[in-house]
Amino acid sequence: MTDQIQDTSPSELIVKDQPEFKPVHISIAGTPHRIICPANEVKSLESAAEKLNEKIRDIRREIKGKAPNNEELLVLVCLDLYDQVQTLTQDAHNHRHENSQAVALIDKINKDAQSILR
Repeated sequence: MTDQIQDTSPSELIVKDQPEFKPVHISIAGTPHRIICPANEVKSLESAAEKLNEKIRDIRREIKGKAPNNEELLVLVCLDLYDQVQTLTQDAHNHRHENSQAVALIDKINKDAQSILR
């Protein structure tokens, strides 16, 4: 721990290896935003912003004849993303349940096989 902390004065400690933060300028639905994020997550943030913009463009194409404002578009994107998260959560739950059933079946087969071999 002492090699991560540098004593600069009796009352001030600087921790080395803290993540560096930097401002990132992104645009979502044409609205600029300045986000402070860890330097090692800049690419991920920019990618997320681009994915959101793609989703917004997709929704605009699907809603023909209407011109929703940015707030309405963002609500629709949030609802769509929430639905995707719920689906993935349910899929993960189903997968865990199927795995536990498979493990239980394998255990039963192993016990049955051991009792036959005795």
